[in-house]
Amino acid sequence: MGLSRAFLGVLFLSGTLGLTTSPSRGRLRCYTCNFAKPCYPVPTECQEGEVCGVSVGTSEQKEDVIERKGCLPRAQCPLLGHATYWSRSYALRHQCCEQDLCNAAGSQRPPSLPLIMTLLPLSAIFGWGAHIFL
Repeated sequence: MGLSRAFLGVLFLSGTLGLTTSPSRGRLRCYTCNFAKPCYPVPTECQEGEVCGVSVGTSEQKEDVIERKGCLPRAQCPLLGHATYWSRSYALRHQCCEQDLCNAAGSQRPPSLPLIMTLLPLSAIFGWGAHIFL
């Protein structure tokens, strides 16, 4: 009997002190930026059920790419979207993440291997103080 009272007392104290076994999850903070270039992202608090996202739009002719950041409904992440920007139609793909400010990175592609293979030796040469004579 004494053990069960002690257990109930611990449960009562943990509840009154705010110590719970499953802490309530707060709302995510995400960067928000519209399609304008350049983008100046601003941290924003999302609504319940929203995640951080980067939406990348490609024009029908595949010649222009736009990007926006912000909060998206979780259910929208796997879906394709559509946007009109400056009277041009774009197909949207969403990249979602579920951590604070996780949508900071853009959709820029990593540099190509030939570019890296060119820049790496040059940076090593100049970093070590060597001189190249042409």
